[in-house]
Amino acid sequence: MKLLGRTGGYYLFWTGFVYFFTGMFNIFVYEFTRSEFIQMAWVIVLIIPLTVKPVADYFNMRRFWE
Repeated sequence: MKLLGRTGGYYLFWTGFVYFFTGMFNIFVYEFTRSEFIQMAWVIVLIIPLTVKPVADYFNMRRFWE
C-alpha cells in the first residue's frame, strides 16, 4: 500500500487526518476558539476535487456533472 496514493479515498483519508488533528489542537490548546471556521474550511477542501478539473484529474476522480 502506498502512503500517498492518487485516488479519491486517499484524498478523503488525508484531509480527514489533517481535519482531526487540527480539531484536536483547537480543542486542547485554544479551547474551542473559532471552530466553525475549521469546519467551513474542511468542507471547502472536500469540494475542491468536485469542482476543479485539474485536481480531479490528478486524483483520478470524476466531477459530479461529467
